[in-house]
This record gives sequence, C-alpha cells and structure tokens, in this order.
Amino acid sequence: MGALVMFNINRVAHLFAKKGNRELAKTSFSLLMEQLPVLFIVHAADELYSQQDIANALQKDKAGIQRSIQTLVRDGYLRVTSDASDRRKNLIEMTPAGKKIIEQVSETARNMDKLVTDQLEPGEVETLTRLLNKVTVILRS
Repeated sequence: MGALVMFNINRVAHLFAKKGNRELAKTSFSLLMEQLPVLFIVHAADELYSQQDIANALQKDKAGIQRSIQTLVRDGYLRVTSDASDRRKNLIEMTPAGKKIIEQVSETARNMDKLVTDQLEPGEVETLTRLLNKVTVILRS
C-alpha cells in the first residue's frame, strides 16, 4: 500500500490535520482543522452562502457541514439567518469575531506551510504544488 499514491496523499492529509489541530490547541482558538474550510469559504464568498452551497463547494455531506457550522456559531465565528425569500434556507455569515479569527488562523496556516516548505528545495515545492494541482484536475474529471 505504501506505493499507492492515494494512500500516500491520504496519509499526508491526515498528518497535516493532526499537526494543525495540535498547533491550534496551543493557541486560544476553539477550532479544529476540519472547520477551517467552512470559515474560509464563508469569508471568501461575495454573497451569503447556504449550508448546501458550502457543502457543495467543499464536496462534503450537508450533515457534516451543519455540525461544523453549529460549532462555529456556538463559538461566535458565524451567524445563521433565514433567507427572506425561502424560510427553509439558512444563510451563513461571518461575525466580526470570525473575521478576526481568520486573520489569526491564516498566520498559523502559513507557519505550518513554512514548517514543511523550509525542509524542501524551492524546485521541490514547485513540483509538489504542480503535481497536486494535476492530481486535483484528474480527479475532478
């Protein structure tokens, strides 16, 4: 199994998540790595997204996204409002605390990225990024 690309990518992703959670635990953030994509999607959006929009963008199941959103709402980073035209639809927006945490978490993410990339040659970082992008394109088709 060690020679299979999908297992190696999965192992690296798991190790990044584990290390990221340890780094986040050292800070005052009440966040887990799995919640960060939800925060970043909401932060980057030009309009308010629904829970389903976020699930679609992240290619995750709606129930898992809903749990992350509930936790992020409880911790004060997101706010849920009903859509004025469709009461069944919940819209998600960033709170001021959420905007602040994005800045702080981005710094933690850059530090983690630097931890890895500092151990690689510049050409290796470029090759790794190019290959990961290529794998992403292949898997999306």
